[in-house]
Amino acid sequence: MFWRSLVVACLLVVGTSSACFAYSDEVEWLRNQSFKACKNYYVWRLIDNYFPDAQWESGWSDQGDYIVNVYGTMNFKGRDVTAQLQFTIDPKRGKFDMNALEFNGSPQPKEMRTELIKAMCADVQ
Repeated sequence: MFWRSLVVACLLVVGTSSACFAYSDEVEWLRNQSFKACKNYYVWRLIDNYFPDAQWESGWSDQGDYIVNVYGTMNFKGRDVTAQLQFTIDPKRGKFDMNALEFNGSPQPKEMRTELIKAMCADVQ
């Protein structure tokens, strides 16, 4: 009886822990896309390389759009900052946009998003 309980407990822990690391279908879809400016690499490869502590979250915006947020730490102008990248995705149409970038909670201009993508691409090559 003890061994059976132990096996069941182990299976529950393994089953529960693996479910905690699963991404939604939309996040998986986005992770396996490429930026137009860097078609040789998947989004997940660029982000996970540039942000070793990247955390991916997903949900719905107040406007009804499906969004994916990525949080991570990076170096900017010689200091570590917490970055948030926000994507709006439409996997049925095969499109996604990085529609926001923040450093330590401060919104960054669109040009900074473009420069970040270029930097991530150059860093992985």
